[in-house]
Amino acid sequence: MATTLYPPNWYEKGGVEVTVSLTSSQVARREDALVRPAQSREEFEQAFRLVYQSYLDRGYIEESPQQIRLSVFNAFPTSVTLVSVVRGTVVATVSLIADTPVGLPMDDVYHDEVQQLRNAGRRLIEAIMLADRRRELHRALTMLLQLMKRVYDYATLVAHANDLCITINPRHETYYGNFLLFEPLGGLKAYPSVRNNPAVAKRMDLDHVRELYDGHAELIKLFLTDRTPLSVLEGGYRMTADDLHYFFVERTTAFRDASPEVRECLRGYYPDCPWEEWLSGT
Repeated sequence: MATTLYPPNWYEKGGVEVTVSLTSSQVARREDALVRPAQSREEFEQAFRLVYQSYLDRGYIEESPQQIRLSVFNAFPTSVTLVSVVRGTVVATVSLIADTPVGLPMDDVYHDEVQQLRNAGRRLIEAIMLADRRRELHRALTMLLQLMKRVYDYATLVAHANDLCITINPRHETYYGNFLLFEPLGGLKAYPSVRNNPAVAKRMDLDHVRELYDGHAELIKLFLTDRTPLSVLEGGYRMTADDLHYFFVERTTAFRDASPEVRECLRGYYPDCPWEEWLSGT
């Protein structure tokens, strides 16, 4: 008989918080999904389109003719976009941004809180742009847990991070706090990049996950056993100069809208790209 995950999953849908019990066998079921880093420009585009639609549905952004949503931090070579692929279609995604010389996306709102972690010598990684196209509750939760498993494995095995940081809508606090046991990092603030919707910051101390999950056998089984092979985690597609132009110049104005500090940092990573041409808009 399957064991029910404890504590139960909490999930907000349509503005109403509901409780469901998800069994370990349901979590383990892959439904033919491949959960891994994006492996082509097409998968990146599907992921960014999925984020756009998810954010649009939730009122986080306005309609855009480009119909994609990305962050300039997706251009950093130390970032990765994880996708869940079913029969060639991206059905869920999340991007992981390792700390950069110019910070993390959440520094725009929670700089003081994040800087305290840096000052303590912590290596940080931020999860952003989580989206799932599933409408059926149990399927969405199953996919979310599979994604979070990959997030944890990438953050610890590849990025060697000490803290996994997120900003979330307060509606989701119960799920991340009571179930995944994220700790508070920053209080309630308006987040400008999502039309000033409310946000709170959370962190997971990756150095003490086993102690944190003590007494939660199913979480230990999910996250701390059957670790993802490095060949999977490090097998993602690396954007070329053509990809950078396509996503950050042609399809969006992400490079032109970035701060001078971010642009200068990216120039250091990609010195052979035609930056003057890209930033001129020609």
